[in-house]
Amino acid sequence: MEKCNIPFMKYLIFFLILATGLGIAAVCDAQGPKAYVSTQDGSKLLVYNLAKHQLIKSIDIYTPSALAQVLPPNANDVIVVGDRIFMTVPGAEVSKTGQNELKVIDSRSDTVIATIKTDMTPSGLLEYKGRIYVVNRYGNTIQEIDPQSMKVVRSIPFTTPGQTPLNNPLTMEIANDKIYLPFPGGLARPGIISVLDLKTGAPIKAIEFSMISPYGPLAIKKVDEEKIYLGGIRSVGILDTRFDRITGNIILSGREIYVQSFAVYGGKVYAANGVSTVSVIDPQTDTLFTEIDTGYHDYACHLRAGITAAANKILVADAGRGIKIIDAKSNRLVLTIDSDEPLGPAAIIGSE
Repeated sequence: MEKCNIPFMKYLIFFLILATGLGIAAVCDAQGPKAYVSTQDGSKLLVYNLAKHQLIKSIDIYTPSALAQVLPPNANDVIVVGDRIFMTVPGAEVSKTGQNELKVIDSRSDTVIATIKTDMTPSGLLEYKGRIYVVNRYGNTIQEIDPQSMKVVRSIPFTTPGQTPLNNPLTMEIANDKIYLPFPGGLARPGIISVLDLKTGAPIKAIEFSMISPYGPLAIKKVDEEKIYLGGIRSVGILDTRFDRITGNIILSGREIYVQSFAVYGGKVYAANGVSTVSVIDPQTDTLFTEIDTGYHDYACHLRAGITAAANKILVADAGRGIKIIDAKSNRLVLTIDSDEPLGPAAIIGSE
């Protein structure tokens, strides 16, 4: 039997110790979870270290024109796909010459690495089966994007369902290879959810929302492939994607709340609204579990509230009062991070 090479073994052990040490250092230097929060006008993307609850960077996205600075901002969206952040930038001006972009940010360097031109007023980002989809509110298209090449690979046109004029969709969902496109209504024109075939883009069905609420839906969220939640006034509609019909209604609050965004996390659904309350729903029973008061202020009912969840945190980007952080285990508000900027949609990357 050959004797082992003692000097070689020493070098090997030293190398393993060094490599292990470097690995530990890399873990220790990691920033932990980060939140990416868009300003309401989409001109900046703010990066927060959630371990230290600190703003660590402000990424300039674009400089609003003099006209855009006095116009109300269009809705935008932010999502995480792998190591990248995708952010829609519609701009305030509704014009083909406006912003109408999708920005891609590398979360490792927190820098913009690509700009993708879209149709007019993009929002409602989501990922489905390895592709990214965006709805262009006034471009009347849904665009499919390859996240690897970062190029638009398909454009799906849509038309307004029914005879009554409706507000164009701000967001959408995809389940069972079908697109669910909500056209919000008003008090005199109930909203409609248009169902399209993802493969062909052909209309399949129009689902009326009036049985749930005379206004909306503004928000839509897939709970699973067979169930979608729709946000109305003081309530959430339950849409069964197997039969494409609304099968129930979850009453949330006696306050005049308008459900504006959802997050699914830890077996619960969190619904945010513009008056700074978050409703926690049990999707197994479709019942209200609890309501979290994050600082009620009825004057802000017209302001948009973004919500996202990860790393045992529920983060609400409150347009009027900064960032609210809720502990996902106790469902209690634990911290408010003040912001001078009116905030919009948000996304979290990383873990504790």
